[in-house]
Amino acid sequence: MKRNEIIVAVIMIVAGLIAPWVLPSVWTTIVSIFCYYAILTIGWNIIFGYTGLFSYGHVAFPAIGGYTSALLAEHIGLPPLLGLLAGGLAAGLMGVLIGLLILRVRGFYLCLVTWAFAEVVNVVIKAEHEITGGTGGFLAPSYVSGPNAELVGYFIGLGLMTLAFVVSAILYHSRWGLYLFAVRDDIDAAESMGVKTRFWKVFGFTAGCAWAGVAGAFYAHYFNLVDPSIGGLDEMGKVCLIVIIGGLGTVYGPILGSFFVVIVAELLRGWMGGYSLLIFATIMILAVRFVRGGFMEIIQVVSPHLKNKYLALIGK
Repeated sequence: MKRNEIIVAVIMIVAGLIAPWVLPSVWTTIVSIFCYYAILTIGWNIIFGYTGLFSYGHVAFPAIGGYTSALLAEHIGLPPLLGLLAGGLAAGLMGVLIGLLILRVRGFYLCLVTWAFAEVVNVVIKAEHEITGGTGGFLAPSYVSGPNAELVGYFIGLGLMTLAFVVSAILYHSRWGLYLFAVRDDIDAAESMGVKTRFWKVFGFTAGCAWAGVAGAFYAHYFNLVDPSIGGLDEMGKVCLIVIIGGLGTVYGPILGSFFVVIVAELLRGWMGGYSLLIFATIMILAVRFVRGGFMEIIQVVSPHLKNKYLALIGK
């Protein structure tokens, strides 16, 4: 990790610890939703942004993780904190299986295969109502009982988001990250240089799916409910929106995008909430057309000018 990333991680922790005491209580839930989407999109950023695998079925894995943790808590009494590990492990194992199946599939066909998988998971969840509760969802226990249950869940979400950010940053700057980028940029050239592209494709896919499973388990125990909507394709659209607006393939992109989409959407709710989706869709179109690096590209362009002005001011 670089110094700037360590500073950002510390700022996130400090700001997150202070927020419940200075903001209205409703914002505890809003920031927890932000943490959920940040963890989820960090996973997708590893799959698509780092490894170059366009998975359009990523939202199936938070559903797998959430239902796994909730069902284990119901039937064997697994504590929710261990359920986070179980949800991540279940989603990761499923990611390995799907990853092995799609080794030779690229581009549009990869998108179709992963989309079909997400639809299968969604249909199974709705059909097996005796096990999953069907469209009504399945109840999950909270992390702790009592009046502070929501606050404890909030701090767990904050910790998970920070951990996901740190892991993503370490991976970005590691040798493993270089292998993933090689697969993303030119898989044929990577193979000619001796990179085991099959292994790294499965590794990148599995890592992203595991984080999605952790996000789903966190969601289930925080809201005490997991339902099929968590794996709907509208959620996949939101994941794409968040990462593209924030900056695809960057460390900060999922955090910036999640903050913008979740927090700004809440701020717009009373003012022009009916147009929030239109606003975000327009921003995504403009970003894809003119600023493909999202907010991170804008920051990289603007920051040198701000630095020069600051130095000029200090010099004066």
